[in-house]
Amino acid sequence: MLDPFPIPPPAFLQQALQPLADALSLPALPSHFHEVLFAIALYTFIDTIASPFVSARLFPKTYPYLDKRTTINWNVHMVSFVQSIIICALSIYTMLYDQERKEMDWAGRVWGYTGMSGLVQAMATGYFAWDFFITLIHLDIFGVGLLAHAVSALVVFSFGYVSRASTRHKTKM
Repeated sequence: MLDPFPIPPPAFLQQALQPLADALSLPALPSHFHEVLFAIALYTFIDTIASPFVSARLFPKTYPYLDKRTTINWNVHMVSFVQSIIICALSIYTMLYDQERKEMDWAGRVWGYTGMSGLVQAMATGYFAWDFFITLIHLDIFGVGLLAHAVSALVVFSFGYVSRASTRHKTKM
């Protein structure tokens, strides 16, 4: 299945990332890095704009009076909640409608690549990159343990750009 993301990967970004992707053996990364950046921006918007706006309206007697630490924690949990909905919806859509994935055997589904699976991977990687930055910015609140978790999750999800079954990188162009 072609990557359904409406914006194709910018050529300059792909070219700039190619040496890094080659060095790290992440062949699918340049085709999806713009989606990772989009995901980081989306999760930042949810954290800084959407969560405070919605939370203050849904919980007008509680949210506006939370201390700084609790407000940050609240907003981070809202982002996590929205991210889980996005990933579940995209994953279910991929399982149901990605014909290329359906034609793969179990090993292909584990190690293979389709454009749609690359988009799902980008949204998850973007979340964990966002989580890393937020944890780093608020290290005094989240601590070194959560920073280690954020780093390890980002690294593990970045491994998803290694494609063992196929090196095809289908994107809309």
